[in-house]
Amino acid sequence: MTSQECESREQRLIESIAAVLSVHETLQPYSKDLSVSIEDSTIIIRGRLPSTQLRSQLIPAVRKAGVLEQVVTEVEVTAAKVS
Repeated sequence: MTSQECESREQRLIESIAAVLSVHETLQPYSKDLSVSIEDSTIIIRGRLPSTQLRSQLIPAVRKAGVLEQVVTEVEVTAAKVS
C-alpha cells in the first residue's frame, strides 16, 4: 500500500468515526468538542466531555464505525459551567 493510499484510508476512517459520533444518541451534542486523529496506527480521541459516563461511551461508539485498531482517549472530563 502506498503512502497516499494509507493517508486516504486514514482520512476515511477519521471521517467515519466523526460521522458515528455526530449521530450518537448521547455523544452527538459534544461531537464538535472532540477531535480524532491517527498516530502510529492508533486512533487518538481528544477533547472535553462533561462526565465520565459520556467518556466511557467513546470507545464503544468508535467500534461501531468498524474500528479494530487500538483506540486511546485523551478526553478531559470537565464540569459544565453554571451561569
